[in-house]
Amino acid sequence: MLIVDLLIGLSIFLFGMMQLERSVESLSSRWMKQWLANTTGHRLSSVFAGTTITALVQSSSMVSLVVLAFASAGIMPLFNAIGVLLGANLGTTFTGWLVAMLGFKLDLQVVALPTIGLGGLLQVFGERREKTRAAGAALFGLGLMLFGLGLIKEVVGGVAEYGDLHLMLGINPLGYVVIGALLAAVIQSSSASMLVALTALSSGIIDLPSAAAIVIGADLGTTSTTVLGSLKGFPIKRQLALAHVLFNVVVVVVAFFALLPFLPLLLRALHLTDPLYSLVAFHSLFNLLGLFVFVPFLSQYAHWIGLRFLGNNHRGQALADVPTDVPEAALSACRAHTQNLLASSLAINLRNLHFDLAQLHLSQSATQLLKDARAEPRSFQQRYEAIKHSEGELLHYAAQLQQQPLSELQSRELMQLLSCVRDAVFSAKGLKDIRANLLALRHSVTPELEHFSAQYQADLQKFYQQLVELLATEHNEAYLGEQLEQLSWLNEQSHTRLHQELLKHDVNHRIEAEQLSTLLNINREIWHSGQSLLQAWRQWHRIVE
Repeated sequence: MLIVDLLIGLSIFLFGMMQLERSVESLSSRWMKQWLANTTGHRLSSVFAGTTITALVQSSSMVSLVVLAFASAGIMPLFNAIGVLLGANLGTTFTGWLVAMLGFKLDLQVVALPTIGLGGLLQVFGERREKTRAAGAALFGLGLMLFGLGLIKEVVGGVAEYGDLHLMLGINPLGYVVIGALLAAVIQSSSASMLVALTALSSGIIDLPSAAAIVIGADLGTTSTTVLGSLKGFPIKRQLALAHVLFNVVVVVVAFFALLPFLPLLLRALHLTDPLYSLVAFHSLFNLLGLFVFVPFLSQYAHWIGLRFLGNNHRGQALADVPTDVPEAALSACRAHTQNLLASSLAINLRNLHFDLAQLHLSQSATQLLKDARAEPRSFQQRYEAIKHSEGELLHYAAQLQQQPLSELQSRELMQLLSCVRDAVFSAKGLKDIRANLLALRHSVTPELEHFSAQYQADLQKFYQQLVELLATEHNEAYLGEQLEQLSWLNEQSHTRLHQELLKHDVNHRIEAEQLSTLLNINREIWHSGQSLLQAWRQWHRIVE
């Protein structure tokens, strides 16, 4: 019966913690993720960000998963991501301090029920206000945590009459480390493991060294979240998981062999007599010590980790590897995917028009832009199918992303990206549809057709040469917009001039009716393709500016 009651109390506590985490994430999601993405350029700032955000949102697991998503999307480099993960270890100790200072010093039943009631009222009456509803959910979750903690204290207090669990079970300190690790791995929360240790310590079931050993093991068990999140996706995920596991293993070994045997001396040095405060102080101390050991060598550590699990960390080729529940990371992956598709569409158009890179006399940067998009020696049909498949991947991913709570700006950007891709694919399709006509025209021996072929080849060579050079070099938005409009005008002029020439040839009966229809269609599709491609790149640069 005691076990059932204990499980009920723990379940209520964990459910309350989950509610609190979700609501806090909802309240702070945007600024938290922006901060993680923008303020982690230095080793100290990345560690500080990881520590602070974990302390605020009360979930190192959530921070770890966000970091994995950012790393996969290319928002956060390996060095920065490792710093955040290391800092998260220290941030998670904040929960222990709150529980020790409040959870065991207050009459929890007196506090819990009003908190639950107030949280429920805010959710009901603030249903149409997102922030009010989230605040109500946070209070509701906090109340459930306090209520569950109260039940656990009562149950564990009843167990205390059976004596010291350490003596009863005959478990050595290393055994408690294993218990802590398994407990944290199963319930995916070091905070809950700390709660169990604090409750058992407060009730006298275990002594301080045994509780400290449980906490040491819990820090190792929490790495399971990062490991599980790294099983699929880019090698950088596995690199981060390895970095997190190795850090925690080193910290656990140092804490168990170098600190735990001298725990009484440490507590006397810190002037701590309260066993609860002593336990959470010990938890914070060995995590802080781990940072002191690793942070000075973070660059070297990140470099060494970067040599493990070598593979393709290229962004934007596997959208499914970036979870949609982190919209910032998901949108970054969409941008990378879109950019790759734009370059591929440009490259396939050039291939369809039989333009060789040497023929265009491009600069080195422009040549590299196209080489990256033409790297694989595939047939034209395979390349076009690859572009269509890439478009389908983005559409499917966008449909999933739209199920997440996106801001107005995020929704607008997603629509712009989809429109951008649609224009790029339409451009490639336009030239694909007249591929056979272009090939026949290229090999024509009729003087009028040869003249037309030479004209459109010269116009298109100039058009694409200027476009590729423009895209391969960074420009300010105003200049880029002006040049794209100029290219649009050139494309329009070429279409109008060739159209008029064709009609003039028709009047003089130099071209047969069927040939005239084909040539007019070619001219129109070339124009449409060019305008669609320009529109795609115009939208893209508006997005990234």
